[in-house]
Amino acid sequence: MPPILATGLLALHVTGGTVALLSGLVAMLLDKNKKKHRQVGLVFFWAMNMVAASAVGLAFAKSNLFLLAIGVFSFYMNFTGYRAIKNKSMKYAPIDWLVTLLAFGTAVFMLSTGNKILLVFGSILLFLNYRNTKLQWVSDEERKAKRPWRYLAHLGNMSGTYLSAATAFVVVNIDFVKPVWLVWLIPTLIGVPLIVYYTRVWKKKLHIP
Repeated sequence: MPPILATGLLALHVTGGTVALLSGLVAMLLDKNKKKHRQVGLVFFWAMNMVAASAVGLAFAKSNLFLLAIGVFSFYMNFTGYRAIKNKSMKYAPIDWLVTLLAFGTAVFMLSTGNKILLVFGSILLFLNYRNTKLQWVSDEERKAKRPWRYLAHLGNMSGTYLSAATAFVVVNIDFVKPVWLVWLIPTLIGVPLIVYYTRVWKKKLHIP
């Protein structure tokens, strides 16, 4: 890959990450039922798509399978978080199945590496893959009854997407903590319990059994 193209991809990656960190924070602070939340959330969604796409491009340029897997991981959470709200029927379209298969294959690869970081993220990706897909195997009536869960799926997946952006920021800017895998995992160890807590809070607010 020509150096100028690699530099361009890196610039897109950094720009997308910066916009995602700022817009994601604003979206989380805004009233979830207001138009502003949806508008800022859309900025976050496309910024994270830019991050994922540029990460994949850089991964191919550097033959870096680790970066490729992380790029797919963040894209999957971002895509499914967005689709949880947009796809009111909760019935998968071909694009949903394609992304699901991509994520499943990536999770299997991550688990096969034996890398501490990829083992953790691969396990998370496999769990999310199962959780997001299980309603495809039930009847239309059962799926319809579960529609309020779309909001919890949106909250969890988009929060997880933001956590991936925050993790990347921490990894790039903190180089004095050893071992390196600890830097990768600390944001997850802090963020996942918070996501679980706020999911329970919103479950009560939405009166979801």
